[in-house]
Amino acid sequence: VNNAPYIFLQNGEESDEAFLLAVMSSIPFDWLARHHVEIHLNIFILNSLPFPLASADSQHKSELQILAARLAAIDDRYSDWSKKSGLEFGSINSEEQKQDAIYRIEALVEYLCGLDEDDIQVIFETFHQGWDYMPRLEAVMTHFRSLQ
Repeated sequence: VNNAPYIFLQNGEESDEAFLLAVMSSIPFDWLARHHVEIHLNIFILNSLPFPLASADSQHKSELQILAARLAAIDDRYSDWSKKSGLEFGSINSEEQKQDAIYRIEALVEYLCGLDEDDIQVIFETFHQGWDYMPRLEAVMTHFRSLQ
């Protein structure tokens, strides 16, 4: 449908859903989508948004999947999904752990997209008008630098 697009994985697994969730929840993906969406997202815009390529055995892809599952699957309601994906769930117990996982996801997505530090700076500077992005940017950059 054009006005209410959704993603249907024909051949994917739950771990692939976790990868998509991580990428689509990241600031870089949101930033790019906002540059194409004016009023509402349609199927043509969704189809044109790029996803980072990562091989099935990529350590970075695996880490993204695990972090997304840990953030999304917050309780027993997600146990079946977690078991099928082979990913851990419900293991983030504090706001600090949650924020660190979010920052790590953003750094991993930026790394897989081939961005550099200047690109990341521009994304954060232009993401929201007037927001205090420096603490978040610094945390993301710490993770990003550890990936290089």
